[in-house]
Amino acid sequence: MKVIVPLHETAGLQSPMSEHFGSAPFYGIADTERSSVEIIPNSNMHHDHGQCTPADFFAELGVDVLLCNGIGARAANKLQAMNIEIYMTNMAPTLEEALKRFGEGTLSKVTPQQACQGHDCH
Repeated sequence: MKVIVPLHETAGLQSPMSEHFGSAPFYGIADTERSSVEIIPNSNMHHDHGQCTPADFFAELGVDVLLCNGIGARAANKLQAMNIEIYMTNMAPTLEEALKRFGEGTLSKVTPQQACQGHDCH
């Protein structure tokens, strides 16, 4: 299973999570079957609000799950339509903590009501 996490900077498993999905500078990709983590830059970081397109890129990578601290409704709808499950990490501070919480099964799937409607949602 491939899990993707929006990150604020690159510091391995200690990378701080970004609060925003589409404008995160980096993404951590964890492959749970291989026990590996790769951090990649967000090539679409600078975009107009609501115009981010990483969902298509994630689908090409074979991503199954997104762990995040916040996501807009349009992005959430697009990812869910592509069968990518979204879980809120309850403000996990780091990549490592987000993956730990996911592995423990303590996270809840995102519902349309939980998706951000603007920049001041969390």
